[in-house]
Amino acid sequence: MNRIGPQEAPAQPTEVHLEQATQWFLRLRERGQVEDLPGLQTWIDNDPLNKVAYQRVAATWSALGQFSVAPEVMVGRRNALDSARRAARRRWSAQRGSLSRYLAIAASLVIAVIGTLGWWYSQRGVFNTGVAERRALTLEDGSVVTLDANSRVRVQYERDQRLVSLERGQARFDVAKDPTRPFRVSAQDQTVVALGTQFNVELLGGNVLVSMIEGRVAITGVDSTVEASTASITGAKKKTPGAPGGAAVIELKAGEGLRVRGDGQGLVLPKIDVDRATAWQAGKMFFDNEPLASAAERVNRYSQLQIVVDPAIANVSVSGAFNTGDPNAFVEAIATYFPVQVDRTSESKIRLTSRD
Repeated sequence: MNRIGPQEAPAQPTEVHLEQATQWFLRLRERGQVEDLPGLQTWIDNDPLNKVAYQRVAATWSALGQFSVAPEVMVGRRNALDSARRAARRRWSAQRGSLSRYLAIAASLVIAVIGTLGWWYSQRGVFNTGVAERRALTLEDGSVVTLDANSRVRVQYERDQRLVSLERGQARFDVAKDPTRPFRVSAQDQTVVALGTQFNVELLGGNVLVSMIEGRVAITGVDSTVEASTASITGAKKKTPGAPGGAAVIELKAGEGLRVRGDGQGLVLPKIDVDRATAWQAGKMFFDNEPLASAAERVNRYSQLQIVVDPAIANVSVSGAFNTGDPNAFVEAIATYFPVQVDRTSESKIRLTSRD
């Protein structure tokens, strides 16, 4: 006769599991080498609790990203990771006891923060930022997605591929290498494919802007008949077998960019300023002959006070450097250098119209 009694609680990772998971987490972030992946997989396969421990370490880093609102915090978070890497390397050559104490602290942090993760994962793969809010999140494979203000991504990981959709705003992607599962970022009708690299994707005024920071990517969904005029600059265009409508695959390397309009027409940018493309992470914006409407759209991500641009002046070219979260300084500069009328009668909006 079977007895029905209390069920045993599932086994939980020990401090040793969490220490080892922290080592792997830091190693992959420091090196990002494909050669490390088989070792990681072997370690995970040796004990089911190893996988749980690694997920907790990655989830903790993601949870801490909820508080990365200010630019200083985001920069500090990256600096903290660099310090952790250096500390880990030093402790590998020191006594085992010192390393254990260091990793035990990291493991304790995992345990302390794990109770806060319910809200984070209740989003079911959809991650948002509000106006003036920035956030960095670490996905289950160790890839990092840094969201700009007023942005949204949808994450869907599968056995054979990693899918992220940028639905609004802007994001930087630091992709963990995994040749068995390509990392794909879709934005409108374009898809950026990478195995392990760093790049920035922005949705702005119906356009998709891709800026390469490090490595290489392939972008699909671009109208090849238009892109052909610039392909000779980089030799980047390749025909997509069986792709409809003359679609092409555009390959980009570090320091290159791609601008794709809403109708699929693309322009390869053979040389971009990477520091400017990622300046939003430090609270800066740079405009170089940017249409006023697009520049205002960027400014509006960081302030509840919204700038509304009249269509008659939407294409006025704007250049300059500005701090995020300061729409008044932006408006004052525009009114100083262009024949623009400023209407501040609304408490929530600043209207820009032509003085002519």
